[in-house]
Amino acid sequence: MRRLIEARVRRKELVPVALEGAGKQEHWAAPATLEPHNPASVAEGDAGIVHILSPFDPLIIQRRRTELFFDYGHRFEAYMPRQKRLFGYFALPVLVGEDIVAAIDLKTDRKNRKLLMQKWNWVGKGAARAPRKEYKRRIEEELDRFERFQLAE
Repeated sequence: MRRLIEARVRRKELVPVALEGAGKQEHWAAPATLEPHNPASVAEGDAGIVHILSPFDPLIIQRRRTELFFDYGHRFEAYMPRQKRLFGYFALPVLVGEDIVAAIDLKTDRKNRKLLMQKWNWVGKGAARAPRKEYKRRIEEELDRFERFQLAE
């Protein structure tokens, strides 16, 4: 892996990135991802794309990295006793723009072809400063797309 990364650095496809609090852990990024956002290209009130993430996504499963990037530590609660769960059996973190703002526990009812909302929690520091009504609307729109994907429509 080291050789592959170094080759991409030589080709200027990756650049090393120093993250405060990362210790000796190394990180790299594509140069374009480090360019400042152009506010003129973002619609008024738009806080970025909404992503419903799997608890097995590499961004989430490596909890130290998740805490480093988002100041949020997601815990997969499926293996915890029900009474100790905070977010639900299979809670999915929701990334809006650059912040994880919610954890939603969904269940797929394949027989009735519906995605069921078990529980919704606002989480992370992004949720504290977020316009929740607007975020909820945008997350619900993404849930419509997510449901079609889950049900293979």
